[in-house]
Amino acid sequence: PEDVGGAGLGLLELHYVLEQVGATTAHVPLLESVVLGALTIDRFGTPAQRHDWLPGVITGHTLLTAAHTEPGPADPRRPQTRARRAGPGWVLHGSKSQVPLADAADRIVVPASTDDGMVAMFLVDPRAEGVSLVPQVTVERRPACALDLAGVAVGEDDRIGGGGDVLADFLLRTEAALASLQSGVCAAALRLAARHTRSREQFGRPIGTFQAVGQQLADAWIDAEAVRLTSLQAAWRLSTGLDATEAVTIAKWWAAEAGHRVLHAAHHVHGGTGIDLSYPLHRYFLLGKQIEFSLGNASQQLSALGKALAAQSRGPTTCQGA
Repeated sequence: PEDVGGAGLGLLELHYVLEQVGATTAHVPLLESVVLGALTIDRFGTPAQRHDWLPGVITGHTLLTAAHTEPGPADPRRPQTRARRAGPGWVLHGSKSQVPLADAADRIVVPASTDDGMVAMFLVDPRAEGVSLVPQVTVERRPACALDLAGVAVGEDDRIGGGGDVLADFLLRTEAALASLQSGVCAAALRLAARHTRSREQFGRPIGTFQAVGQQLADAWIDAEAVRLTSLQAAWRLSTGLDATEAVTIAKWWAAEAGHRVLHAAHHVHGGTGIDLSYPLHRYFLLGKQIEFSLGNASQQLSALGKALAAQSRGPTTCQGA
């Protein structure tokens, strides 16, 4: 927002920038610092939190991230990390996994369950007493850490918002951002595949003229377009304030399911060239795989969508006798 020095742009504009980050596999902290950190503070933070952290994100002097993944099959909507009241503040206990850029961040947004059954979000200093960071290797090869919180004290002024709605909003926007990234990944991988099949010749002709190759790329183009359109719809609904839960789930499903197909098709038509680390396609494959399994794979997204649709269609039933 402009009141803290920003350009006043919204989630729709952010969608297009995220697409370009995905299309270049650029290691820039847009997802971490802006989506995971700044958007949450802007929407739910106190005036002091917005003043303290958002201007630095805009200038690039402040790096934010979030710890929304826990070891094992934990549900990100029900964090196992605990927050216990301690006088005027809180004490955090728990473990987080794959926290991106944690060792370079100024603050980490940490969701935790409280004793009253609610979920709260806290700004945690990664250098605070009781915080332990252990480097991890992710699929995408992007710096990440396991985060252990052993009695970490945080003040009430480090709490963001007041309830579980903050986490739900955070996860919704994060899933939408992942779909936007995947849109760029798929489009760029498909362009690489098209360029390769135009120039690679076999039996005296470009392999792109072979029917089997053309059919694979045509199917991949349809999938890539579906990822682009569903991610765009999710971003638009979020930017206009409409209910976007269903649209985001659909977009994340396409990002996972169709993204998998597009990247495998791109590798297939490249042959051995596709797995050469001196060729750029492997970067798209690794980033696409990271996105596919972040915050729920295709099966989990489909299950969530099915439950939501079932809940909408479920209504009172009556039995009428003869």
